[in-house]
Amino acid sequence: MTPVRLIALATLEGLPSSSEGARESLTEQLAMLPAHGISGVLAWSHWSAILSARLVPHAMGRLDSAADADALVAAHVDAGVASTTLHVGTAFDDDDTLDRFAGALLEASARHDHPVLVETHRATVTQDTWRTLRWVNRFPDLRFSLDASHWVLAGELDYGGGFADRLPKLDPVLSRSPMVQGRIASGGAIQIAVDDPGPWRSQTAALWTRAFALRRSMAPDEPIAFCPELLPHVAGDAWFGYAPARRRADAPLGLEETTDRFAEALRLFELADEFAAAMLNRRTELTP
Repeated sequence: MTPVRLIALATLEGLPSSSEGARESLTEQLAMLPAHGISGVLAWSHWSAILSARLVPHAMGRLDSAADADALVAAHVDAGVASTTLHVGTAFDDDDTLDRFAGALLEASARHDHPVLVETHRATVTQDTWRTLRWVNRFPDLRFSLDASHWVLAGELDYGGGFADRLPKLDPVLSRSPMVQGRIASGGAIQIAVDDPGPWRSQTAALWTRAFALRRSMAPDEPIAFCPELLPHVAGDAWFGYAPARRRADAPLGLEETTDRFAEALRLFELADEFAAAMLNRRTELTP
């Protein structure tokens, strides 16, 4: 099993001229992607441009009210996207609200025959791992876009050296994640360099490999998408604060990124392929 390669459009945003992915226009950036085996793009907008580049668009969006779920999914279907990944709620939602969200998402997905994934993300209903696991227990048909970096950081999965014990507790979500978003985080930063020293890359390998194995066990004929999402530190006048950066007086807002996010994304694809191959070579399959 080799993961299907997608890339988040934000990974291409604000790249310096020195980056491998820098081009004069979005059209040129999209045109370069197939040469790297990338078949689709995860984006909040620009779906027509993605389609024109003969790439598969996957939508991102926000859902603030369960009542808006059907209209949002319908709009994405009309736009011709292949799936919808949503940031849901605010992290201050009570369990009744979570359950209304789940019901509305599952109904909209079934009504429009369209994959709807809930992203694991801070400041949303999935911020807290324990509440998310309880939610899945109540609604086992939920599916996720796994951005484990948010849980590595917000949940400090390795706190007290407890990563190995915490990892299998995440299985109900890992097994329900047909999309894995690629980014390496530490206990103190949401986005670090791929080859940053420390335990973080090996822990990311364990998370992704386990997700690939569990998903394959649950849905053996379903492809798994892998999608690097490496956000800029600064893009134009917008502050993101994600990519590692250092101060430089003549850079935008006085900061320059210390990594080439496009080159890092290509490296993440290589790692995901390695992790998937390692999963296939395992003697004992994991079961969800």
